[in-house]
Amino acid sequence: MSHESSFNIRDADDFLQEIIVPQYQEFLTNNGSARHALLAIIVVFHMYEWVHKRPFRKGQFENAYPDEPEVEKYLFLSQQIANGTKHFRNKRAKTRAQSGFSSGFGDGFARPLVIQGEDGTECSADQLLRTLVGYWKRRLNHRDPGV
Repeated sequence: MSHESSFNIRDADDFLQEIIVPQYQEFLTNNGSARHALLAIIVVFHMYEWVHKRPFRKGQFENAYPDEPEVEKYLFLSQQIANGTKHFRNKRAKTRAQSGFSSGFGDGFARPLVIQGEDGTECSADQLLRTLVGYWKRRLNHRDPGV
């Protein structure tokens, strides 16, 4: 089955460079924006399908990449957020906003957008996105010192 490009997005590398990285950059400039966070989470999650040409299933990733448990955790959280947002259904991953610092500060500082998994552990949208964008850049050998 051949794939026709949509607006010249032909492969996973194009998707990363033309969609994910710019969306992530917009989030970094306004990490308190739910809109920027949700759009970045949705596109970075769907990168999995671009690369693997199948839906993400928790456990399959761990079997293929046992050295990346944090990536699987964040892919699972992003799947819950992306699908919950797109399909407007109850979300198993809870989100909340709080007072927090910009993305330019270290992780020791509170961030404005927090994600809580089913097990009660929390991470910031900054952490989740930095981990997943960094993962895809490493996987595709994409070099961009600005992100």
